[in-house]
Amino acid sequence: MSSLALNYLINLLARRDYSEYEIRCKMQQKAFSEEDIDQALAHCQQRNWQSDQRFAENYLNFRANRGYGANRIKQELRQVKGVSSQIIQNVIEQSEINWSDIALSVLSRKFPQYQNKLNLKTKQKIWRYMLSHGFYAEEFADYIGSSSDY
Repeated sequence: MSSLALNYLINLLARRDYSEYEIRCKMQQKAFSEEDIDQALAHCQQRNWQSDQRFAENYLNFRANRGYGANRIKQELRQVKGVSSQIIQNVIEQSEINWSDIALSVLSRKFPQYQNKLNLKTKQKIWRYMLSHGFYAEEFADYIGSSSDY
């Protein structure tokens, strides 16, 4: 194992958690060999310095606190961060996050008038916003009226 690769990886992990995929991409950009990357990652994973499970838990909590729903966070973890679907599913199931409370918080912050009688255009705007932020309809539909109004 290259001590240069290991030092680079430890330096990365000293700042924040990274997924295995992110680390591989960063190390490939720095032209480390696949063998060095594999060995350095295995070394760090054995010592629990790098864990996709821990990364996913922290990322889930961070993004939920920023007002994003489970669907958006799942998509980001899978597509951008390269975390496996199994790990994502386990983390979401084990989390004690109340997505309806987060949806209500986002609604009241972004659309203070959400409880008032709204016209169709405003309801559509709210629905688009909430869905694009990863919330499922069940988590916010009751707060702004049912979908049968459309």
